[in-house]
Amino acid sequence: MKYILLILLPLHLLMGLNIENSQEHYTHFKIFSLYDSSNKLKIEDIPTQNFKKGPSQFTYGYLEGTRWFKLSLNNHADKSHFILSFTEPLWKEFDLYTLKNGQWEITQAGLFTPLKNRNIRDINPAFSINIAPGESQTLYIKGRSSSSQLGAFELYSADAYFNPTRFNLIDVYLFFIIFLAVIIFFNLYLFSARREKLYLLYIGYLFSLIIWFSVKSGLYLILDTEAWDQGLHTTGALFILLLTLFSQEFLELKKRFHLMHKVFSSFALIFFLLAIAIALEIPYTPLIFNLISSVFFTLLLFVSIKVYRQWHLEMRYYLLALFVYMPTMGMLTLTFNGLIPNTDITRYAFLLGSFVKIIFFNALMISHYHIVFKEKIRLQEESIKLKEEKERVLEGEIDTQMQELQEKNKALTQKTQELESVQENLRLQATTDPLTGLYNRRYLLGIAGRVFDNALRYAHSLSVIMIDLDNFKQINDTYGHALGDEVLINCAKVLQNDMRSSDLLARYGGEEFLIFVPNTPVQEVLELADRILKNSEQEKIPFANEAPLSYTMSIGITHLQENDLNMEQLINRADKAMYLAKSKGKNCIEVL
Repeated sequence: MKYILLILLPLHLLMGLNIENSQEHYTHFKIFSLYDSSNKLKIEDIPTQNFKKGPSQFTYGYLEGTRWFKLSLNNHADKSHFILSFTEPLWKEFDLYTLKNGQWEITQAGLFTPLKNRNIRDINPAFSINIAPGESQTLYIKGRSSSSQLGAFELYSADAYFNPTRFNLIDVYLFFIIFLAVIIFFNLYLFSARREKLYLLYIGYLFSLIIWFSVKSGLYLILDTEAWDQGLHTTGALFILLLTLFSQEFLELKKRFHLMHKVFSSFALIFFLLAIAIALEIPYTPLIFNLISSVFFTLLLFVSIKVYRQWHLEMRYYLLALFVYMPTMGMLTLTFNGLIPNTDITRYAFLLGSFVKIIFFNALMISHYHIVFKEKIRLQEESIKLKEEKERVLEGEIDTQMQELQEKNKALTQKTQELESVQENLRLQATTDPLTGLYNRRYLLGIAGRVFDNALRYAHSLSVIMIDLDNFKQINDTYGHALGDEVLINCAKVLQNDMRSSDLLARYGGEEFLIFVPNTPVQEVLELADRILKNSEQEKIPFANEAPLSYTMSIGITHLQENDLNMEQLINRADKAMYLAKSKGKNCIEVL
């Protein structure tokens, strides 16, 4: 037996963290982890499980299960008291298990454990570890997070951890919050001087940032308030909502880019609804929020550049802020989703990006204040000059010239609008179905070859979905063609609600619809079809005083295969799959 121990001892030392006298602080070491998707494993089951080796600074993305960690410590130092610290306060459950005298002792330090009840009163989880010199100890940590499963373990000697000069990231967050508060008071002064909505929106945005940073850092826990595990994404949705409204006002989209004004208003509503959904803990809403935020920031950058190039506003500070801020927030988002490694740069660069952004935004508000002030002076001077000019010119001549100019402008504007209206009508007639507003068959078949060629050229997947309304002729014969048209319009809306921007949807025939779904996994295509089928079953078409009419559909699906030569083969195969669904009782999905 002693020989077996002599063999296993070096292996144990290699697998654990060796504590030496020469080092007081340990980071970036190796730790073992285990993911329990069932959330059913107990500590008695854990030591026998197969752990995987990984970095102590990690990210696994958004997962609902329990993450177990295993860390073996080999004390080669003269000290016996150490602190195991974790950098993220947002794990709602973070418990340390140690085996003493055959019994498991539990030390809790998660988000839902009040600071006063923790082993070490710190915002971030921290545990006191006692290991006698020359001894070893294996620690097990159980963690669950409503946010991303990311963070970093650090080991300190007790002296180093409690040293007042130790760098603590909480101090950075606290400095940033105080800095934001100062900026808020400064902009309150600007608002009192100008009374512009823009400054009020910016103050609201800054205040939402303070709340977000308080939640992100866990600083609000100092007030002994109740833990809020959904607070990070809820407050994140609110501060992006206010950024949307602020940017909409600053870019003057309502006046200069009316379509984008509506789009930004829609995004603001979406972020508001997402904040509510996240607070209510609706599944997957944090992930959806991250995806929509990425789309919004990309659109924001595009619109900002377009406004700057077309109208030459004082946009330099705004664009500089976006160019600095967006990459750092992008890294943070990718890190939270587990798409890039969790490093000090990817995890904390957003702090620098946020600081620089606020500096530039504040410079922007000051610049805007001076521009408006100068514009006011300029308008006053022009008003005086115009008054002097009018005194030298006969009032009748001026009125005549102004009337002629207005008539010419009106006529030119009217002709331009008529031409644009004609062009838009011609385009719609050539490409869209007048009843449903979807693309028509001619348009879809016209681009089918290009879609097929792109799939082959870039080795992307391509799926075709053929949809046919069940018993549509019977609906027309029984209720009339007017109600039949209502069914087609309703079906088109149902399909549009489930489409992505990359999907192509068209009315293919009388009651047939065709969808091209490029670059999408087969399982997601099946989920899309199933979603369409279920959503259509829930639709009710009102009809006079009778009970509302419902309808069903048969769906055929096919995917690009190696021997396919053109899009026509896929369409024909999808059509056969649809008829196969018809033959199997309708209201179902078949794949060929």
